[in-house]
Amino acid sequence: MLLVLSLVSGCGAGYPTETQEVRYSDAQISYRLTTEMSDAILSHAREVFPELTFDLNYDASRDDTWRDCSEVPGNAHPTHVAWNSDRNVTIEPRQTTGELVMPIMQIFIEDGWEVNETELGRSMGFYGFSKDGFDVGFQTATEGSIEAGMVARLYFGTGSPCLEAPDDLADFDPDNPDAYFGPGSAPTVGPFTPPPTLPPVWQRSP
Repeated sequence: MLLVLSLVSGCGAGYPTETQEVRYSDAQISYRLTTEMSDAILSHAREVFPELTFDLNYDASRDDTWRDCSEVPGNAHPTHVAWNSDRNVTIEPRQTTGELVMPIMQIFIEDGWEVNETELGRSMGFYGFSKDGFDVGFQTATEGSIEAGMVARLYFGTGSPCLEAPDDLADFDPDNPDAYFGPGSAPTVGPFTPPPTLPPVWQRSP
């Protein structure tokens, strides 16, 4: 599954303020693209390595959500947010997982994704890719973590560009995204209380 990534408008410092309708549309598109890209990676991984079991540990409230990327983050009403779709996968049989990344991502590289970074540490490896302002990052199990008895995991996630936040983002429920983004939904304006957010998995401490 190959994804064409595009947004109605770019956002960040120096860009004009968009209408609520455009900000809502951008949020809807970026949410869909981040979740579809992460799901496509997992689906393709299972096709490339049919001999392995990819056991997904998924929690919508934790894994498909937004983070505050405002110039001054932490305000009650963030001006800009980015959408993140993270996946935590356990691999069986137990093994290092860094060597799985490039075969999985090759079809996406051929579709225009660029390799930004590869780094191997004693306990964790990191791989980064980007296209059209979207990023994909992997954390992998290395020999050090396997030797330490840790579970063989493959963490990965997709992050959107930083976008102007819709006024009604408080209505977004990651456990029921269709209520906010689904057919028949429409942007509204109401009180805003940001939920607790986490950075993408590849920015977290192991």
